[in-house]
Amino acid sequence: MEKIKNPKVIYLIASLLIVIGIVVTCIWKTNFSLLYSEHTRIDVYLGKEYHLEDIKQIVKEVFPNEAAIYQEIETFHDSVAINVKQVNEEQIKVIKEKIKEKFEIEDIDSKVNYQIMPHYRLRDMIKPYIIPMIITTLIILAYVGIRYLNLGIFKVIGTIVLRMIISEAVLASLIEIVRIPVGMLTIPVAILVYFLVTTLTVVQFEKELTVKIAQEKKNK
Repeated sequence: MEKIKNPKVIYLIASLLIVIGIVVTCIWKTNFSLLYSEHTRIDVYLGKEYHLEDIKQIVKEVFPNEAAIYQEIETFHDSVAINVKQVNEEQIKVIKEKIKEKFEIEDIDSKVNYQIMPHYRLRDMIKPYIIPMIITTLIILAYVGIRYLNLGIFKVIGTIVLRMIISEAVLASLIEIVRIPVGMLTIPVAILVYFLVTTLTVVQFEKELTVKIAQEKKNK
């Protein structure tokens, strides 16, 4: 990675994105995906193998304007969870009737249940990763501090910490600005950005160290 020729411009753009992201967050709430926002989960215990397309067709008829996410909840491929944003008693009644007719189930009331799933808080998503990421960051900082001591320990550690923070803040801001739903892939993407920025920064330091060592040898 070549040294950035005009880092002030990059940091200015990053700062603007972060400010815009903060404003957007204050005006609109974070956009969570269906499974991470408050929604209704309908558990269907068929007791027999089924084709998911049959379930999807029924759901489409009952909830024509609702997005749905399907999850198998048993290893025997005989039960499925249907996640939708909102339902009412009439819709539950209709879906029970259609499932009963399609799969020839007698005691349908005991086979189809539903519950309101609470909103998943962002801090709960992040919590399992906090300690591992702190440990990883400390190890990285210790390594670069020792490895690139000749470049200036405060410069090296300050640069890598600043880039870590800004890159994650920019990512969070872009998610808010573009209104990308926060969900299952959000944390893995954030970790990927973290390691990508760290790796590119270390590569830059390695090149700077190589050049400095070559210059010192030349001056001897």
